[in-house]
Amino acid sequence: MMYESKEQMLDKAYQYLSWLTTPNENFSNMPVCPFIEPEIKKEQLYIDIWNPSQMAFMDMMSKYYDSQKRSALFICQDSKDIQWSEVERKPIQITLNKKLKEHPLFSEYKCIVLSPWEDFTAGGVSTRESSPYFMINIGSALHFYKSHKQLQKSRYFANFSTDEKNNLKVS
Repeated sequence: MMYESKEQMLDKAYQYLSWLTTPNENFSNMPVCPFIEPEIKKEQLYIDIWNPSQMAFMDMMSKYYDSQKRSALFICQDSKDIQWSEVERKPIQITLNKKLKEHPLFSEYKCIVLSPWEDFTAGGVSTRESSPYFMINIGSALHFYKSHKQLQKSRYFANFSTDEKNNLKVS
C-alpha cells in the first residue's frame, strides 16, 4: 500500500484551505470558511497528520493542546487498518465529541468532521467534495458557538436552502 509523504499531504491540505478562504458569491462574497485565514495568519491553527494505527486520537489531542494554538486540523491518513473513504462522518464525529466531553482536559473542545465522500452542500456548493482527505477540525465549543452566531448576523447564509440552514442549525 502506497502512502503520500507528510509534505504531499500538507501541501494538498493547504491548497484546500486556500480554496476555503477565497470569497465565494454563494456565501455573499465571503469565504466558504471565513475563520481559517485569521487562524493561519495568527499562527493559531495546529495542523497534523493523524494515522490511528500509529497514535490514539487523545494523544493527538495532547499534541494539539501542548501547542497552545486556538484550533486544530487533523488530516486523516489511510492505513492498513482504516480506509477513510469507508468511514461515515456522523458516527465518528459523535464518538469523538463524546470522548472530548468526558476527558477532563478536553471537555471544552468540540470537533467537526469533514468527509469528501459525504453528500454535503452549503449555499448550493459541495464544500467538502474537493477536500483531499477526511479531516477533523478541533476548537473550543465556545469558539465554534461564537463563530456560528457571528455568521448568522451577516449575509453568509443568504443563498442557503432551507434544508442547508436546518442542517447547520441556522435560525
